[in-house]
Amino acid sequence: MRTLQVIILLIFSGFLKAQDVEFSAEASPNVLRVGDQFNLIFSANEEMAAFAMPDLRDFQLLGGPSQGHSQSVSSINGKITTTSSYQYTYFLRAVKEGKFTISPASIKVKNKVYKSNPITVEVLKASASSSAPAQNTGGSGTRQNGQVSENDLFVKLLLDKTEAYIGEQIMATVKIYTKTNLAGIDQAFKGPDFTGFFTEPIETPPLRNLERENVNGDIFGTGVIRRVLIIPQKTGQLTVEPFDLDVALRREVRRRVADPFFDDFSIPDIQEIPVTLKSKPVKINVKPLPPNAPPTFKGAVGLFKISSSLNNTVTASNEPLTLKVVISGTGNLKLINDMVVNVPYDMERYDPVINTKMDNALSGSKSFEYMIMPKRAGQYTIPGVEFTYFDARAGQYKTIKTESYTVTVEKGQGDSLITMAPGTNKEDVKLLNSDIRFIKTKQGTLKTMSAYLATSALYYLTYVLLIIIFIVLVLIRKRISAQHADIIGMKLRKADQYARKRLRKCETLLKQGNSAAFYEEMLGALWGYISDKLSIPVSVLSKDNARTSLMNRSVSDELIDQLFRIIDHCEMARYGFSAGETDKEQLYHDAIKVITSLQQKLR
Repeated sequence: MRTLQVIILLIFSGFLKAQDVEFSAEASPNVLRVGDQFNLIFSANEEMAAFAMPDLRDFQLLGGPSQGHSQSVSSINGKITTTSSYQYTYFLRAVKEGKFTISPASIKVKNKVYKSNPITVEVLKASASSSAPAQNTGGSGTRQNGQVSENDLFVKLLLDKTEAYIGEQIMATVKIYTKTNLAGIDQAFKGPDFTGFFTEPIETPPLRNLERENVNGDIFGTGVIRRVLIIPQKTGQLTVEPFDLDVALRREVRRRVADPFFDDFSIPDIQEIPVTLKSKPVKINVKPLPPNAPPTFKGAVGLFKISSSLNNTVTASNEPLTLKVVISGTGNLKLINDMVVNVPYDMERYDPVINTKMDNALSGSKSFEYMIMPKRAGQYTIPGVEFTYFDARAGQYKTIKTESYTVTVEKGQGDSLITMAPGTNKEDVKLLNSDIRFIKTKQGTLKTMSAYLATSALYYLTYVLLIIIFIVLVLIRKRISAQHADIIGMKLRKADQYARKRLRKCETLLKQGNSAAFYEEMLGALWGYISDKLSIPVSVLSKDNARTSLMNRSVSDELIDQLFRIIDHCEMARYGFSAGETDKEQLYHDAIKVITSLQQKLR
């Protein structure tokens, strides 16, 4: 049944609208030391032709490009989506110190040329004492006694400015730096206490991977834990007090395991050690705003624009107008709650409808929609609306103004019948109008009333049929679910058995000296085990989703990296970049150990 669904989805996917071509480049890692290897990956969502590689003279080319292709089809709320990914991967080694920019590569899709983004790779000098940082929040490498120096693991509060005016926005970022490996971070962490500031939390995705970063000539794994927009509410030197962050370190202990089929070997046993990190205090100098602010200043600090629109310049008395004023730009937009809008004496202005739309945490727009009710006929001028804000960069107040509008009001009907209560807005007027109906003066026609449907046999028969159909559908669904569960369960139970069977074949091929078949069978064993164990179909299986799934199941980073190192080694060898005949036996034993370790972790 599942196969049939996939086939149907693939058939329908052929009728889908072609997607836009996306072509990008990525270096992993992009901060490393002289002598380190890295991958340069070019990805596109369409099949690439006429691929032109960039200039890689600053690096040693170890292999590549190796090509890969994956495709996935999904259906969400009846909408079928197909996603394809084509990749070219180069294997490179850094040979000299410096910061290098890899120029874009180019491809041709449907006779149109596309270029990737440039990539910057930073290479630090080689250091035998420095160790590579963690790549994510799991893994091993902690010192055996569990003690970590403050220079190897710390948390900092970073501000985009340490001097600001009162009311000016400051971006605060909580960031962790580590040269060791972490098992986890306190997910309930709320961040420091910003006393004296108005705070606006910014949605920050959970930290799953650390980025490599050059910190004073050393490589750290860094990650953003939380971002908060803070606005000082008082002047003077304000201090953000130190805060605590709980993390868990991961320590690896090797344990001997006896296996009836293979030789005894050791597997890593992971221990987690809780550690509390304490930040350092951060001082912010908050300056007061200059005196003599214009009367129209209401506390806006930033850089803004103003615009307005009037829905009509010709109307009748007691027919409402709508004046819309929009403030847009960067600054404390959410704190702007009032505007000075003057109207002629014979017009009434009602409380505005206010809407805020943020493009991001720092910028957006805020609209004020005023309903204006002219009371008498005549020609009037609605003056422009003035708005004053403080430009922190220029250090001065600035007043901007909208255009004025000339409105012609004609005499309307029923002026005296409409009475507006103070505070009534535009939505209320619409509601009243919809409730008022003219009195029907014509005589209606009478019809003979038929028998009630609820008393007919058809009515009860329909009920019975619906119940039967519901029961049948429930039984069908239950049966399909049981089949799916059984297939998945069978794959999970047999994954280790199938992998070991293929590995035994690898051993035979190794003895026969058939290298090509050996690497092919090794890749099949590893990818097949991952597919079955993680319940990811081979058609959509990739290194990225496999790594993510393994991480979600608390598989250590070291074990994941070891798995993909073996896969990379086999892929390189399969495409002609052999690592040497003497490595195959070690590769075979490494693969056995990895699968055994995964089997114990993924039970």
